[in-house]
Amino acid sequence: MIKLILFIKRIHFVLIFIVLEALALHYYANSTSFTKARLVTASNYVVGGMHSKISGIQDYFHLRKENEILTKKLTDLYNKFDSYSNIVQANDSSGIVMDSSYFAENGARHWEYYNARVINNSIIRQENYITLNKGEMDGIQPDMAVIAGNSILGYVMGCSGRFSICMSILNREFRTGGKIKGSDYFGTIYWDGLSYEHVMLSEVPKYADVQKGDTIVTSSHSLRFPPDLMIGTVESFELKNATFYDIKVKLNVNMAAINNVIVAKNLDYGEINALEQSVVNPQSY
Repeated sequence: MIKLILFIKRIHFVLIFIVLEALALHYYANSTSFTKARLVTASNYVVGGMHSKISGIQDYFHLRKENEILTKKLTDLYNKFDSYSNIVQANDSSGIVMDSSYFAENGARHWEYYNARVINNSIIRQENYITLNKGEMDGIQPDMAVIAGNSILGYVMGCSGRFSICMSILNREFRTGGKIKGSDYFGTIYWDGLSYEHVMLSEVPKYADVQKGDTIVTSSHSLRFPPDLMIGTVESFELKNATFYDIKVKLNVNMAAINNVIVAKNLDYGEINALEQSVVNPQSY
């Protein structure tokens, strides 16, 4: 016992230094979401390979190859559908028939889609993140939407060359617009940190006709997510202050079992965001 006390006394400065360093790193890592994203992104290069190997074993039991092929085909269909939908809209409005080459040359598409695979995912923390096996070298950029099938999962926060870190919908700081399908009433989607199977839709006006089982989708007010993507269904709701509803939404996707995903890029994001920033803060334009 005396030897142990003498040993601790001999290295107590080192122990104090380690404790202070740990506290400083903990404070820095939890200071802001931006700091957290930067730290996680920086570590992707080191831990990405490890996650890839572990994920490879897990994916074997989820028919990885077949799922990747299906996701790739779905990505191609999304890209084609976005082109054709613009052609139909232009033909309907002008009466002039234009083929897809015109739209490719004139940038009429609004969204571009990429396929990727989840190599790390958390659901038990208050601020959960998703790591993808694609990065800047594959065309992935911050603020791109991450979806599975037709359901939202989160959005990209930062990228390295080969990996991306995404804010999960199961993150207390996640926000996006949501609405009741078939209506114009919308609110804010957020996670209350209680269940990985549910999110909340708040600030929906009391005039909305809310029913249990109603479908909740993304609104057209988000720059990150395409409109009308599935979020979930109404499980319960409560009128707050006699002015608006708080709605509990059962997620459409199982966040504990996501593997192959689609990453969506809003081709108009840069222009719209720059315009909005110039109005909010003209000095930064």
